[in-house]
Amino acid sequence: MHNRRTFLKFAGLSGVALPVAGIAFYSHNLISRAFAGSELSLLHGQYSTSWIGNSFAGKGQNGSGRWVQDEIVAMTVTDEGTVLTASLWDEAGRCTGLYRDNDTNVQCLMADGEARSRAWGWGTAGTSVAVIGHLIFITNTAGDLLQFYWSDPHNIQSAIKYQGHSKSGLALAMAGRAETLALALKGGGIQIRNPQDMSVRNTLPLSDITGLAIDSKNSLWVIQKGQILHYGLDGQILPGRIGNVAKATAISIDKNDVMLICDNGPDQQVLSYTLSSKPQLNQRYGVQGGLRAGTPGKMAANKFFALRGAGLDAAGNLYVGMCFGPNPNSPVLIRSLNPQQQLRWELSKYAWVTAFCFDPRSDGTVVYGPESIFSYEPDQEPGKGWQAEAITLDAVRYPDDPRIMGKDACSTELRHLQGKRLLYTMGQTGGGYDLYAFEPAPSQIAHHVASLKGDGFAWNVDAEGGIWRGQTPDQNIWHYAFAAWSDAGIPRFKSPVKYPVPELFTRVTRAHYDSSSDSLYIGGYTANKGKKSWGLIGAVVARYDHWKCGKAQFRWAANMPEDGHGLPPKAFDIAGDYLFTIAVFPTAGKDAVVTIFRLDNGAKVGNISPGAAVGNQSGWVDMIHAVHALRRKNGQYLIMVEEDARGKNIVYQWTPA
Repeated sequence: MHNRRTFLKFAGLSGVALPVAGIAFYSHNLISRAFAGSELSLLHGQYSTSWIGNSFAGKGQNGSGRWVQDEIVAMTVTDEGTVLTASLWDEAGRCTGLYRDNDTNVQCLMADGEARSRAWGWGTAGTSVAVIGHLIFITNTAGDLLQFYWSDPHNIQSAIKYQGHSKSGLALAMAGRAETLALALKGGGIQIRNPQDMSVRNTLPLSDITGLAIDSKNSLWVIQKGQILHYGLDGQILPGRIGNVAKATAISIDKNDVMLICDNGPDQQVLSYTLSSKPQLNQRYGVQGGLRAGTPGKMAANKFFALRGAGLDAAGNLYVGMCFGPNPNSPVLIRSLNPQQQLRWELSKYAWVTAFCFDPRSDGTVVYGPESIFSYEPDQEPGKGWQAEAITLDAVRYPDDPRIMGKDACSTELRHLQGKRLLYTMGQTGGGYDLYAFEPAPSQIAHHVASLKGDGFAWNVDAEGGIWRGQTPDQNIWHYAFAAWSDAGIPRFKSPVKYPVPELFTRVTRAHYDSSSDSLYIGGYTANKGKKSWGLIGAVVARYDHWKCGKAQFRWAANMPEDGHGLPPKAFDIAGDYLFTIAVFPTAGKDAVVTIFRLDNGAKVGNISPGAAVGNQSGWVDMIHAVHALRRKNGQYLIMVEEDARGKNIVYQWTPA
């Protein structure tokens, strides 16, 4: 499985013991009769495949297809209205994307040779991007300057051919215009290069440059220590200082010498300046306050956040790129607005190493991500039923929110507790929960209020908001019941009640409690079925009834299916009458296979895998809570699964026969 970035802190937790009488003796015979192996079987009933969280389905072979990439580090805009982005990471290698008129390029950009081998995404994992006529330039994470030739800059599907590379050093910003290409290096200095052969003409002794643009007079405008300053190509400072921007994150200059400044401070606006020896502010794009304007968190075309870049085309249309971080787990939005600031189009991505969850009160029509809320209409055609309604992360008011810099690579759970919403998030490798409470209605902003941490993968949240932990220092199963909200709005939990591990298991890796039946579903390993890899649900799942009442009784146990690499599933969830597991690697030629079992007896029902709507494709499954299931009032089941390869969650809609 992938070695993801994780940002987890572990802490030991203590609790009080409660004896449990009579964990029932299990039947070895039942285990031996349970389903084993990776045979796939037909699932009876009607089911279909859809997705949430990306503007595109992600269909296509390796290196091709349409999807919005995982992050934006920098962007540029051409006169024709094409947005080109740079990113440090995209799972499927789309580190530089082209976006225009609600569409994106199908064929990914790819370097060759040495440059290709030194950076992710066929060499294109990058820190900046620039365009001069038919030439595209990318500065990659290996310190290479890449050059591509674009056969038709009016057509994002036209051929883009790799031309070669030059060693430059790691760059923080780049800009191109006419016969000048400028690179601001991380170690200091601005290289002035010839675009045609990438040769260095001069190096200016300027440091701390984080943004760069070139005007029609071939002079440089830079972001330097938070100010916008003006320099000649000889390195001499020129008139034109702009020092009153709260937090400048990017600048650009169009063909008419209009400068745009992304102000990622409290105003969350794009500022437009007319350049001169005394630049004049002539326009503000976006409503002041960004996400906090109006109903905090509620999305609107003129509410900006996490500004990473902006530019104007020749017709005066605005393009804005948004991404917290830079951080591939962050939402990514690219918007185009006309000169009247009305939305022309928007493309987006909301998931990477992310498992969304259903609002349990919504009948499947509201979905939560770590920092986003979606409405969902299951009956719409694939990919059309979801709409992002809110961003729950306010990086201005809560700058230490763990979700800002990669700590939201996680699964989510949402609970309504004593009239308030509580969002639980847990990282890819487990380790406990971060807890987010929402501001008073109608605000949609949540902020970090507490953490409940500890080693292991066996964590779960029950319907009442209690937290279950199956891998503990004393090798018991612990339950932290939700107690109440404090006067300060902090969720409080009772000291953990401890339950002995049933003798069937030598290692517990999941503990999922169903309060409707007082049943605990335990995943783990047994004396004759040992551990095979990290973070899996285990070789066996067993059901125990009457768990909390002190008379727990064994109901059934089932061997878990194995994928094509011989691994048991990564995650499971329960809903209605069924238990749903999700495989890590392909099984019998099918990606990310969901296997369904009956809750009453543990019998296998059948399998689901990605359908034609998503190109029959999914990436490897990496989250320990990668599947969330819900039974709707009409009897239909929704099964939502992490899909990292092309930035979304897959949703299966199944009506049993």
